Amino acid sequence: MIFGIPQILSLIGSQGYLAIFVLMFLESVILPIPSEVVLPFTGFLIAINKINPYLGFGDAVVASILGSIVGFLLGYFLGIDIFLKYSKRIGFGTAEYEKGIKWIKKYGNYFAFFTKLLPAVRSIAGIICGAFKMDIKKFIMYSSAGVVIWSGFLIYTGYYLSSNWESIANVVEKAGVYVAVIFVVFFVGYIFRRRIFSLFKKNVKG
Repeated sequence: MIFGIPQILSLIGSQGYLAIFVLMFLESVILPIPSEVVLPFTGFLIAINKINPYLGFGDAVVASILGSIVGFLLGYFLGIDIFLKYSKRIGFGTAEYEKGIKWIKKYGNYFAFFTKLLPAVRSIAGIICGAFKMDIKKFIMYSSAGVVIWSGFLIYTGYYLSSNWESIANVVEKAGVYVAVIFVVFFVGYIFRRRIFSLFKKNVKG
């Protein structure tokens, strides 16, 4: 985590809207900044009248959408070249890349939407969609819908729980580890499914 929780809370407490915007923007580009801490704490600040609810929510949403677009563009123009360069050792080559493109074309809308509702993987969603050449208009539309729901849910939860906002942050943050593992296994399993099946078949026969 690039920022510890105490640093995040201190930054938001002192800089308000600017800190919320910068943190959510960087989190949506690719950096591992926990929105499950930033957003509930924003809700808490709204509850104690330190932040305007409309400005706080709008700040987080706009920052996340802009960050997602930047992440998408980085993935689109740079991501796959770098990825292919360092992933050939594990068998990820042009053929697997083409499979990834087909998968994104088929399921990209759902992927862009649902990954924005998941902790941990939210930060890399834009990079992946960009690297595998998803249509940018569809990416913006579906990822933005996910951003609005995720931001609204966590900010409202922080507002509702008020001084107990950390309880939801702890639950979501811990769940993020398991979500990330499941996501990686699923995505990699799809890309390498034929190779995994052939190895399994070979071992069974052997």
